[in-house]
Amino acid sequence: MRFGLIFVVALGLAPAASFAQERVALLIGNGGYDREELVLRNPGNDVRDVGAALDRLGFEVRAEEDLTRAGMQEALTWFRTAAVDAEVALIFYAGHAVQVGSENFLIGTDLSEVSVPSLQSASVTLSDLLAATEGLGAELTMVVLDACRDNPFAETGLGRAGLSPVSGGAGTLVAYATDPGNVAADGVGANSTFTAALLEHIETPALDVRLMFGRVRQDVVRASVGQQIPWVEEAVLGEHYLVSAPAALDPDDELVVWREAVKAHSVASYDGYLEAFPDGLYAIVAELRIDMLEGRAVVSPDLVEANVPQAAAALELVGYLVPSFGYPPSTDVRQAFARWQATQPSGARSFEALMGEGARKAAFIGTYTAGILRNDIQRFASVEESLRVATENLATAEADFADNPDAQPALERMRTQVAQIGEIKQGVAADLDASRTYYSDLIEVTDGYLSDYMAAELQPRFAASRGITRLSDRAMSDAQLFYEHLRLASDAPAGSYAWLGPLFEGL
Repeated sequence: MRFGLIFVVALGLAPAASFAQERVALLIGNGGYDREELVLRNPGNDVRDVGAALDRLGFEVRAEEDLTRAGMQEALTWFRTAAVDAEVALIFYAGHAVQVGSENFLIGTDLSEVSVPSLQSASVTLSDLLAATEGLGAELTMVVLDACRDNPFAETGLGRAGLSPVSGGAGTLVAYATDPGNVAADGVGANSTFTAALLEHIETPALDVRLMFGRVRQDVVRASVGQQIPWVEEAVLGEHYLVSAPAALDPDDELVVWREAVKAHSVASYDGYLEAFPDGLYAIVAELRIDMLEGRAVVSPDLVEANVPQAAAALELVGYLVPSFGYPPSTDVRQAFARWQATQPSGARSFEALMGEGARKAAFIGTYTAGILRNDIQRFASVEESLRVATENLATAEADFADNPDAQPALERMRTQVAQIGEIKQGVAADLDASRTYYSDLIEVTDGYLSDYMAAELQPRFAASRGITRLSDRAMSDAQLFYEHLRLASDAPAGSYAWLGPLFEGL
């Protein structure tokens, strides 16, 4: 069973590199514990599978299984030496871990008894792992923690389920298999749900690490039917690739190819898009347009003209229409509706069924996006405050030591830090702009076309299914926030940002 996987990526502030020339990885899998009730099946599999992938990616891999605390400490000492000035440095841990107070303990196999002193003497902490990555001079540093989801000491009252949150400063990305303090699925195979998804994407060429996490998140959400949502906090500059950087391709390469296909509007152009992006954002739409051009388009007779705008909104949400400005042609909507009907079970192909599916998707996306937006706002406030403090400290130092030659190196470092934080602020602001814009569009579409199908019971009820946890509290809070924003939108003029103001109070 797994707590989930905490993936901490501490990234240097230099421009992104292409395929690394020197990569170092330390992998530890603890499953063979001295105490029989602690024995785990998967850590060895995780170490071997992740190690094999990293080996193919050009890493110098040191893989260890069933280490005591002393063994883990020795391995971390090795890592601090081997990874100095490496372009990529990575630590992976699989095994038992438990949160006690504000610290996370990664338990060695020599745990003798269930007590705080024994736990401390048999464990290294997550702080120890993070400390081992500091000051290495690596361009990209990762710490992967895949730990048992069930607290092995629950009956004794020692520790809490889940792990306490970890965050980093400038240049750090923290991604969780699920929310801090909550648990994630172990999966039905040899690896946890998150690790299986990570292994699926870690060797994908020309995939930026943040986009990789996006794909991992998509897989985990789908596999867990929305019960497990990987969470990312980051302040990363540049693009970073584990396999290879794209060869002078625009980041919106798929969008460029799609636009060219639409411009040509031919079977060949849409076939070309599908060949390049078989699982792309516009794959279903490309197939629909090929059907139309080849005279095989089916237009559903079940959709009356008055319902076309609402159906278009729902079909966009469930992926059968490309979101666009203005109204899509009625024929396109009817064709997409027919295609959607063909994928549904008998008895669930009506307009009402489509609107119900669209409302459920809106509730899910709205809840998740509300959390992202709130997190982006908090990140923006945090980095803005950091920039303010750093700028004031620099001004004071320059006033006091501008004429002191010995102080010039320190002053230059402070100037560099201010510049770096300023760049991070720009990136966070761009993220905030993107999430705010997307959230606004979602609210407008939902309020305009799906409001009659939204209901309180669509809000996620994690508390009933998983117990009262921080996940349930936050998920319900985010859902309530989304519904409150829908209410504000319905009471305001179309396109109003009335919901946005309260989110920025205190910034």
